Amino acid sequence: MSSRRLFGSSSLSAYQWQPQQGCAPVTIDTRALIDKVLARYSGEFTVFRELLQNSDDAECDAAEIRFKTTAFSDLDPGAATNPSSHVLPDLETTNVTDWIFRNYGKPFTPTDWSRLPRIASGNPDPRKVGAFGVGFYSLFSVTETPYVSSGGAEMKFSWDAKGQLFYEFGNYPEATPRDLWTTFKMPLREVAPMPPISDFMQFLASSITFMVHLKKVAVFFDHHRVGQINKSQGQSQVIPIPTELKRRSPEENMTVDSVQQYRNVMLPQCDSVRTHEVKVDLVVFTADVDVAVNEKLLKELKRCMKKDPPSHLKYSLIYTGKDEYDQSCIGEQRHTPEFPSAFRGLRADLDGSIHTRVFIGHATAQTTGIGGHMASHFIPTVERESIDLVNGDVSIWNRELLYVGGFLCRMVYGLELSKIQRSWEEAVASEPHSPLSRALQDQHFLHLFKFFTFHHSTPSSKVAELLAKSFYGCSTFPLRLLSSVGVREAPEVRKFDPVFTKFLKSLPMLSKDVTQDCEHAIERLPGQHKIRAISPSDVLQDLRRHILDFDELLACLRWWIASRRDDLTPSAADLSDAVTFRGTGGAIPLSTITYFIDSKVLGLHIPPNGPLPLSLIPLRISMHFSYEELASFGWKEFTVASWLQHLSRPDVMSADEKYDFTQSADWASRVLSTLRHVWPKLPEDIRSESREVLRNKPCIPTSRGLCYPKSSYFPVADNVLFDHLGLPIVSPGSGFEVNEGMKEFLLFIGVQKNPPVQFLLHHMSSTGNWTVFNLIDYLVQEEPSLTSEDFSTLKLSKIFRNERSQGNEEENICYRIDGLYPPVDIFRRLRLPVIKWSGKSEWMDTSLEAQLLYRIGLNRFPPLPTIVDLCSSRDVGVQETAFEYLCNKLHLQYSHYNPEDFCNVEFIPAESKDRTCLRKLGEVYSGSQWKALGFFVVQDRYLSMPLHQLGVAQHPPTSELLDLLEKSPPLDQSTASQWFEVLFDHMETIDLTKLSGLPIVPTGPPSALKLLPPTQCHLDQGTIPVLYKDLFVFVKFGNKANQFLIACGLKNKVSTEDVAEVLIENPERFFDLAGGYDGYLVELRKLACQSQDISNDTLHKMSHSPALLGLRRKEMDGESKWDYEYQFLTYQGVTIVDDVYDYELFSDHLFIAPREEALERFYASLGCSCLSAVVKERCNDLREIPSAKTCPEVQSLILERLPLFMQNYSDTKPKVKIPSSPDHLKVKACKRILVSKTLATVNVERTKDVWTVARREGDRIELWISKTAKRDIVATSLCRLLFGTNTRNTTLLLGTMLSANSTFLERRGYLVDQIPQRRSDTLKTGTKTRKEHLTGSASTTNPPQKSTMNFQFDLQFSSVTPPGSPEATPQLPSLPCTANSDQLTIREGSSISVDKSLNTARLPRAPREVISLSDIREPLEPYHPSKYRDCSLEHNVEKAMQLPSSDFCTVPADIGCLRPVGHVRNVRVCIDEGVCDGGTFMKRMHDPLARFVDIIITLSEIYRIPTATLRVFYDVSGGCIAFNSRGIIYLNLRYFEVWHDKQVESGNQQDARMTWLVDFVHCCLVPLPTKHYHLRFLALAHEIAHNLIDRHNSDHEFWSSAICQAHLVAFSRLLRSANTRLRYMLWLGLIALVILSVYLTKRTTLVIDIPH
Repeated sequence: MSSRRLFGSSSLSAYQWQPQQGCAPVTIDTRALIDKVLARYSGEFTVFRELLQNSDDAECDAAEIRFKTTAFSDLDPGAATNPSSHVLPDLETTNVTDWIFRNYGKPFTPTDWSRLPRIASGNPDPRKVGAFGVGFYSLFSVTETPYVSSGGAEMKFSWDAKGQLFYEFGNYPEATPRDLWTTFKMPLREVAPMPPISDFMQFLASSITFMVHLKKVAVFFDHHRVGQINKSQGQSQVIPIPTELKRRSPEENMTVDSVQQYRNVMLPQCDSVRTHEVKVDLVVFTADVDVAVNEKLLKELKRCMKKDPPSHLKYSLIYTGKDEYDQSCIGEQRHTPEFPSAFRGLRADLDGSIHTRVFIGHATAQTTGIGGHMASHFIPTVERESIDLVNGDVSIWNRELLYVGGFLCRMVYGLELSKIQRSWEEAVASEPHSPLSRALQDQHFLHLFKFFTFHHSTPSSKVAELLAKSFYGCSTFPLRLLSSVGVREAPEVRKFDPVFTKFLKSLPMLSKDVTQDCEHAIERLPGQHKIRAISPSDVLQDLRRHILDFDELLACLRWWIASRRDDLTPSAADLSDAVTFRGTGGAIPLSTITYFIDSKVLGLHIPPNGPLPLSLIPLRISMHFSYEELASFGWKEFTVASWLQHLSRPDVMSADEKYDFTQSADWASRVLSTLRHVWPKLPEDIRSESREVLRNKPCIPTSRGLCYPKSSYFPVADNVLFDHLGLPIVSPGSGFEVNEGMKEFLLFIGVQKNPPVQFLLHHMSSTGNWTVFNLIDYLVQEEPSLTSEDFSTLKLSKIFRNERSQGNEEENICYRIDGLYPPVDIFRRLRLPVIKWSGKSEWMDTSLEAQLLYRIGLNRFPPLPTIVDLCSSRDVGVQETAFEYLCNKLHLQYSHYNPEDFCNVEFIPAESKDRTCLRKLGEVYSGSQWKALGFFVVQDRYLSMPLHQLGVAQHPPTSELLDLLEKSPPLDQSTASQWFEVLFDHMETIDLTKLSGLPIVPTGPPSALKLLPPTQCHLDQGTIPVLYKDLFVFVKFGNKANQFLIACGLKNKVSTEDVAEVLIENPERFFDLAGGYDGYLVELRKLACQSQDISNDTLHKMSHSPALLGLRRKEMDGESKWDYEYQFLTYQGVTIVDDVYDYELFSDHLFIAPREEALERFYASLGCSCLSAVVKERCNDLREIPSAKTCPEVQSLILERLPLFMQNYSDTKPKVKIPSSPDHLKVKACKRILVSKTLATVNVERTKDVWTVARREGDRIELWISKTAKRDIVATSLCRLLFGTNTRNTTLLLGTMLSANSTFLERRGYLVDQIPQRRSDTLKTGTKTRKEHLTGSASTTNPPQKSTMNFQFDLQFSSVTPPGSPEATPQLPSLPCTANSDQLTIREGSSISVDKSLNTARLPRAPREVISLSDIREPLEPYHPSKYRDCSLEHNVEKAMQLPSSDFCTVPADIGCLRPVGHVRNVRVCIDEGVCDGGTFMKRMHDPLARFVDIIITLSEIYRIPTATLRVFYDVSGGCIAFNSRGIIYLNLRYFEVWHDKQVESGNQQDARMTWLVDFVHCCLVPLPTKHYHLRFLALAHEIAHNLIDRHNSDHEFWSSAICQAHLVAFSRLLRSANTRLRYMLWLGLIALVILSVYLTKRTTLVIDIPH
C-alpha cells in the first residue's frame, strides 16, 4: 500500500491556523466536521442504509453483512469456516469487534476511488440516488479506521495525533487472488453486541423493497448465518389511466406516461436464530414519469445536487389488498414477541400511518400518511432522513413528485373500487337479498378506504397534505364510494344511520363499518367529496316510494317518536300522509288511524279475533309503544268501556251471533274473563262505566243459564241443608273460572256471595244436630272464605276435649286447641295431652280436617325445649322414648336445633368403664373405643342415631388427647399398645406433628422406664445389628400401635440417613462402638455405597462438621514402619491421594481419606480435594546435554509400548494427545532436574532432584531424563502429564509395559504381535532422531551443555523398596540393553554419582561444605511469630488433627482437645478438655505457671525464640512432654509441676533450666526405650531444625547438630551461673556424647527418600 496521504483539500490544519491579513482560504477542522456533522445521523442503522444504497447504485444483486467477534477472528481459517466448530452464542450479550459489509456489484472505478476520500463529491449519474457525497462518512460513527477494498485495490483511513484524517491507497500484490466482492471493514470504536436481529432483519426487508438491483442480503454472526432476505420481481402489467385524471403536475415539470403493476416476492431464509417464515407478496404500482424541467429549475437543481436531474423516473407505491393484509396479520401472530416477522414493517398500516415511509432508494424517517410505502427520486435533506420541502427549487421538485404520488394513489383507488363494484353487482345478480356477500364487499371497501385515508405525516406534515391535495384534485369527478345500493359518487351517498337502515331501502348509505372506522376521514373529505347526513326530506321521499311491512312501520314509528322533538323532524301529519303500511285486508294509510289499545291494560287480554273498529292501530304495532308515545300521534285510547260499548252496539251484536255476549255463553265467559284480568288495573270511572254496560244485560253463566248479575249466586258447600233452595249458582264454563279474582269482579257488578258462616253456625246450634266434628267438616269446605277473625275465635274457644280425661271427673273439661297434640301413640308414650278424636274416620295427619286443626293451633309435635326436657326425665321410659324421638325427628321437625342452646342440660345417655348416666354435650363422645382411655361414650344402642347432629363429638379434641398423652402417658407396654391401637384408627384427627415430639413411648424395663418421642425410636423387626443396638432405641408393640407410631415419626428401620446423623453427632463414640478403625471403616463403606439415600442437608453437614475420618502417617519410634494417626475433620482438612509420589513428599502434612476407591469417591462427593489439585509444581531451567543412544531408545520404547498401554487402560481420559510419532515425543537428557512442589493448603514447598520430568511444548511432549532414569519413574512422569494424576495402578501398569520384555507381556495376554511393525515404523525415524540428539535440537529452550557423562536408560524394572532391602520386590525380566552403557542413577536431595550396579546397598553422599556458626544462627533470625499460624490444638481436637506432620515431630495420639484459658507473660496457656474446673485453672495454678514460664522464657532467649511462639499446656494423662507444631513449641506444665516445681520454688532453677532446654527427643533422633526424656537441649534443637528441614534425613541431622553446637556457648554461660562446676562438666560431656552417638547411628542407617 502506498504512503499516507493527507485527507481533505485544505492545506492548513486547524491546529496550525494563524490569523492573516488580507485574503486567506477557509480551513476545515476535519475531525470536528466528521464527528459533529457527517457521522451524526438521527436514523437507526444509518451505516448499513448508506452501504446498501451504495450497493444498489453499483448494480449489485447480492450483499453480505458480517458481525465478527475477537474469538472468531483469532481462529485459523480452517476452523473459522467450519460450521460445526462453534455453537451460536447469545447474540444479545456477546460483543462483536468488527462490522464487515460486502457487495457483489461493480468494482470501484478510478473515479470512484478519487471521490471516496473527497467530502461532498457525490455520484454524478442522474439515475443514481447518491448525490451529496457524504454517506460514506457515516462509517465514522462506529469506527476510527474504516477500510475499503474493491477490484484489486484497497484504501484505509486513519487519524493522526493532531486529529487529521489520512488515507492509504494501493493495489493488491499480483499473486493475490482477485476478490470480486467490494468490502467495507469497520473495526468498532467500542465493542458491543450486534443490533437486535429482529429489528435488523425488518430494516433490511424494508430497505431492499424499492431498490432496483439488490435482490439478496445475508447477515452473519461469525460463520453463522443468522438471517437472509431474498427478493424477486414478477411480470408487470400495464394499467390504463382513466381519462378524467390529470397526468401533468401543477408546475408541468412532470407527466405521468404510464402505470404498471407487478409483484415483489419477499422470501426469508431459514437461519440459526429465526423460525421459517412464509413468503410475502407485495403488489407494487409504478408510474413512469417523464421529466421536463425549465431552465431556471434545472440550473438550481444542478447547483444543489452537482448533477442534472433525471429525464425519466419512476414513482412506486406498495398496495396491500384485504386478503393479503389479513393473511399477513395471521402470519405475524404465529411469531413470538422475541422473534417477530421480518416483514412486519412492509404490511399496510391502516390505523394511523406509523411505519409507512417514503423511500429514496431506502426508507427515510418521513412517513407517507397513508397505508402503504412510496418510493421515488425525491431529493432528501443532507442526513437522508426526510424530504427537503424548505429549499425553494428543491421543494418544487419534491412537491411535483408528491403530486405524482397522489395521482398514483387515486388511480389505484379507482382500480380497486372497480373490482369491488364488479363483485357487488355479481353478488346482487346471483343473490339479491344475501347480506353475507354484501358484507364481504363492504369489508373490502373499508380496507381500501382506510388504506387511502390521509393521516398526519411526520416529520413533515406537508407530505400527507400534498398527497391528499393531489389525490382529491387530480380528477374532474367526485370521489366514488361503495354505498348500500352499490357504487355511487360521494354527493349521492349518505352517512350510515342505524335507525334509517331499518325502513329506508332505496337511499344510498355508507356501511356501518366504514362510517364508524373512518369517521374522521369522512369528516375531512374536501367540499365536492363531502358525504351528508340523512335529512327529513330524504326520509319522506323514500317513504313515499314503497309500502312498509310490519317491521319497517315499527322502525319508522320508533324513529319519529325518538326524534319528534327535533325541529327538522317532519310533523305527525306529514308522516301520516307519507306512510302506507300493509294490513290484514290490504294497504292502509296511516292517516286513517285514530285509536290505540293500551298494551299494559286491555292489550294483554283482549281476544284478538273478536270484533274491533277499523280506526284502531293493530295491536301488534301498538304493543311496542307506551301510552304517551301512541298519544303523541294524536290517537285516543281504546278503553275497556269503549270495547264493551263497541261489543254492545246492535250492529256488532247482530253481525255474528257467536260474538253476542247476551246469547252466547262462551263469548260471555271470554268477555267476563277478560274483564276479570284487567279489572285490578282499571280506574273507578272505567269500572263504573263497565258496570253500567253489564248491569242490565243477562251475561252471567249460572246453573240456570245466562242471568242478570243480581240474580246470580256463588256456589255453596255441598250440603243437604242447601239442596232444597234451588238458587241460580254461578257455574264455570268454557274459559270461565270462578276464582277469587272473578268473585271480586262479580261481586262488584252485583253477583251474590255464598251464605254467611254465622248463619250456618246459628242453624246448627238451633237444631242441635251438629257436633264439633260436623263443624270441622263444614269449615274444611269453607276454609278459603274464612276470615282472620274466624280463625282467632276458633283458636281461643275451649271446645276440644283431652283423650285422657275420658271416664273420670275431668270428662267435661274442654281445652283450647293449642294445648293438645294429635291422637297418636308416640305422644301417648310421652305422656302428652292428646285431642279426643271422634271423626268420621281414624286420625290422619294428611286429612283436610287435620290440616284445618293444625291451622287453628293443634300442636303437630312437641316444641324443642319440651322434647329436650323429656330427654332428661327421671322416668326411664319417657327419657328413652323422648331421646329416640328427638333423634328420629331431628332433621324434619327440629332442623333448627342448636347444640349450644342445650350445652348445660344432661340429656345424652352415656356410659364409662363402670357406670351409665346422662351427661352434657362435650362430656361424652360417640366413639366407643374412647372408653378404654377413660372417656364417657354414648351407650351402644344409640350409636346409629344422628349423634353428630346432636352435637356429640366423635372423639375427644386433639388438645385433650395431647394433654392426656403429655400429662399421663402410658407407663407400660400393654397400656401403650392398647392406647396406640385406639389412636391408630383416628390418626387423621390428631396433630401427629406435635405428638411426634412428645415423650409417649415407654422404653426400657419397668425399673428403668424411659419415655421417648416416637422420632427417637426405631421399630424392632427382629434381627438388629449389635452396633445399632447401642446407637439406637428399638421398640415393638402391636401391628396397629406400630403403624400409629410410624405415623408419628417412628422409623421403620435404621436408614443410611440415621447412621450418618449419628456419626455426625458424635464420631468418636461411633468410632469406639464400631470397634475401632476396622469396624468404623465397614460402616463408612456402607455410607459410601448408599450415599444416594442420604439427604443433601445431611451430606452438607457431614462435609462441614468434623466427622470425616482422616489418616496421617507417622514414622514409628526406632522402626522403619509407619504408624497412622486418626482424626475427625471437615472436608477441608482431608485430602484424597491421587498421586502417590506427592503423597510420599507431603505425607507428614496431610490427613488423607482411607485408601479405597469407593471411600475416595465418597469423600470427593463431600468436597474433599484431590492431592493433585492442591500441589503446584515448577521445574528449573533444563539444559540439554548430548546423549548418543539413551534418548532415541527411550523415545522408541515409549512410542512402541504407549499404544499397547492405552488399549488396556480406560480409567481416565487423557488430557493431552497421546504421541504417535517421533515428531510428537521428544526425549532429552540433562545433568540435573530440580523440581519444586508446593502444597497449597499449608503453603509448604519441597524441592527435590528427580530422574525424569515430562511437559508439553505446543502439540508435542518433551521427556527430560537425568542419570539412570528408572522406567517406573518415566511412567510416573508420563502418567502425571497424560492423565493429570499419578495413581499406583496407572503407574504400575505403564511401568510394567516399559520394563518387561515382549515374551513376558505376551504371557500376560497383551497383543505384542502388533509391536514389531510399530517398532520398525518408529526406527525409520530413529536415526534422524539420534542425530538431532547428538548435534543438539534446534527447538531446545537452552543450548545443550557439554558433559563427560554417558547416559543410558535403565531397562530394568525398579521396585519402590530400596535395593538390598529384605522386602525388595523380585525384579521382572529385563529387556535387552546395550552392554557397554552406564546407568544413570539419582537420589532425591543428593548429588549425582555414576554406578553400574543397580543392587548397590548404599548410595554415596557428596561431601557437605562446612557452614560457619554465624550462618547456622542466621536461619533462626527470621524466627518471628507472624510467620507461623497458630493452628495449635487450641480450639478442638479436630483442628489439632489437621496439623501436617511434616511441620513438626508427630503430635502424640494421647493429645486431646486443647483450649486456651489465658496468658502468662505473653505465653499462651492451654488445658486439655479433661481438666476439671477449667474456669479456675489460671487462679489455682498461678504460682507453678509463673515459675514454669520464667524458666522457658530464659531458655528461649538462648535461641532468640519469641515468646509468642511458645505454649504451655496441661493435660490429665499421657506421656507427651513437648512437641512442635508449625514452629509453635508446646511444653507440658504437668511434668514441670511433678519434676521441678518444688526445686524452683526453693530457689534451685539450674536443674529445671538444663532439663527443659531439651523437652522431647524424637524417636528417630534418640531411640530410647522410654518416653520420658531428660536430654532436653538436644530435643529442642531437633524441633527447631524442623523449621528448616521438613523430613527426617541427613540434612535434618546436620542442622540439629549444628544448632546445638552454635548455641552451646550460651548454654554453658547459663550453666556457669549456678557455680556448680562438676554438674556443668557432667552435662557438657553428656551432651557431646549424645551428639556423637546420634550422628554415628544415623550415618549407619540408609536414608532413601523416594516416592512410594
